[in-house]
Amino acid sequence: MRNFPVLPLLTVALAAPLLVLAAAPAQAQGIIRPAEQARTPSRAAPALPGLAARQTPAPIPGDPTRNLSPNAALFDAIARGDLAAARDAVARGANIEARNALGLSPLDAAVDQGRNEIAFYLLSARGRAGTAPAAAAPSAAARPAAAIAAPPASGGPGG
Repeated sequence: MRNFPVLPLLTVALAAPLLVLAAAPAQAQGIIRPAEQARTPSRAAPALPGLAARQTPAPIPGDPTRNLSPNAALFDAIARGDLAAARDAVARGANIEARNALGLSPLDAAVDQGRNEIAFYLLSARGRAGTAPAAAAPSAAARPAAAIAAPPASGGPGG
């Protein structure tokens, strides 16, 4: 004959009425609940609270006496947060794939400095003037004719 522990049986016997009370409907318990209100669809919360009310800071004015190359002007515009100057630098022929002294591309620098408008502009400007596709395959017309294999001749010495 086995001895069963009394404590687990006692806890089960005490917990059983609580389970019955928890499973009973709320109206049977006499709980008063507020009437269901018609819910109006609320506007979704922004991904980053406070971002919608954030104002873009005014760009830092550039030095009009400086004469910069297009690439240097692009990095300068990014550092100042001046979208118009960045567009002007790209229009003047700035290379969007260029690297600065830190090894950052203009897009890297814009993202790193939180210049979202300039970053979006640089993303949209890829593939336009001032940039060359990194791994563009030459077209068939640009390849030399000798590189294109000629079909085998049908007439040969044997036939």
